[in-house]
Amino acid sequence: MTDETRIRVLFVCTGNTCRSPMAAAALAAELGSDAARVEVLSAGTSASEGQPASSGTLETTRSAGFDLSSHRARRATARLVSGADLILVMEPHHRSALEAMGAPMDRVHLLSEYPEPGDPGLPVSDPYGASKEAYEECWRRIRVHVRRLVPVVRQILEIRDPS
Repeated sequence: MTDETRIRVLFVCTGNTCRSPMAAAALAAELGSDAARVEVLSAGTSASEGQPASSGTLETTRSAGFDLSSHRARRATARLVSGADLILVMEPHHRSALEAMGAPMDRVHLLSEYPEPGDPGLPVSDPYGASKEAYEECWRRIRVHVRRLVPVVRQILEIRDPS
């Protein structure tokens, strides 16, 4: 497999310590054997470089069998977003921030609305600093949206490498 047959999916939230690392872990798991063909990344529009995942994120994902202890936050950059094949943001203001840095807007989608018609009634709110229940609800919503996303990612893979 060459780099041309791999795809890069980028999840973007604000601080890159809660929602986007959760979504990246969820997508990698949902892809199963196809995960090796997809580079799943996460970043934040206002991330403090090197910050670990929040304690609520670690606790919530750990109880679901995921270990995000090695995650370190990174800021979304023009270079990072320009190299992504598919970019999923958590809130509309994240899309605006990426647009301001020149992201290819045909590749940027609101996670709760993609693929269409999505489930816009199920927004992915930031749980940072909130209750355990808020983290669990965020994780549940992310899992719902990511499961809807998997067929789209597999379709992109098929277009890239139909063999």
